[in-house]
Amino acid sequence: MKLEICVFSIQDVLTAIQGGADRIELCASYLEGGITPSHATITETFKHIDAHQVVVMIRPRGGNFVYSNAEFEVMKNDILHCKMLGVKNVIFGIINENGTLDIERNKILVELASPMHCTLQRAFDLTENPLQALEDAITCGFKRVLTSGQKASVMEGTTLIKQLIAAANHRIDLLPGAGITSSNAKQIIDETGSTEIHASAKKYQNEEENNSFHFRKGIYDLSKIIITDVEEVKKLKTITTLYTL
Repeated sequence: MKLEICVFSIQDVLTAIQGGADRIELCASYLEGGITPSHATITETFKHIDAHQVVVMIRPRGGNFVYSNAEFEVMKNDILHCKMLGVKNVIFGIINENGTLDIERNKILVELASPMHCTLQRAFDLTENPLQALEDAITCGFKRVLTSGQKASVMEGTTLIKQLIAAANHRIDLLPGAGITSSNAKQIIDETGSTEIHASAKKYQNEEENNSFHFRKGIYDLSKIIITDVEEVKKLKTITTLYTL
C-alpha cells in the first residue's frame, strides 16, 4: 500500500518526507490545481528524496486540459528538461474538446518521456466515457491513472474506481485521489480495493507560525498560506501501513 502526497513547494517536500510519504507528486501553484514546478525545485527535491519516489507534474497552466499547439510544445520541452534533470516519473494529460482522450498527443508525450514512468492525471475525470478513456490510456502507454472516479471527491466516485480497477485487470494502475483524508482513507481503500492512494494533506498555516515576519494588515495574510500538514501525513501513513503488514 503506497501513500502519495501532493506537494507544492520545497518545504512541502520536506514535510511530506517527515510524515512518511512513500511517494510525492511535485507541483507548483495549489490554487491552480497544480502546474509544472520550477527546475530548481525539482533538483532541490532530489537532494532530499530518491528520484524514483517523485512524480513531476507536466502542466503548462491551470484550467482545462485542452491545450493549444503552443502549450503542447511547452509540455514537450518540459518533459525533455525533466529527463535531463534525472526525473523518473511524470504526470500529465490532454483531452479533446469532445471529451475524449487525445490519443495522438498523449502518445507523443509518453514516447518522448521514455523511459520515464507516465501517469495520466485527472484530465481523465473530464472524459465522457471513462471505460473507453481507460483503454485509450493503455493504448497511449500510461502506467497509472490518477482519478476521483469522475466526481468532485473520491468518496463520491468509489463505485466507478472499483469498476475501473476491475476493467484494468492489472494492465494499468488506478490511483484514487481528491478529498482523501485520514478520516475516510480506510473506507476508500476498502470500497475500491486500491493498493495506493493520493492525498494533499493540506492546511492553512497559522500566522503565529511566521511570527518573525510582520506585514501590514490588509496587504499579506499569512494565515492563508497553504502548507502540507505533517500530522495528517503521519495519520494517513499509519492507515496505509495497516494494509501493508
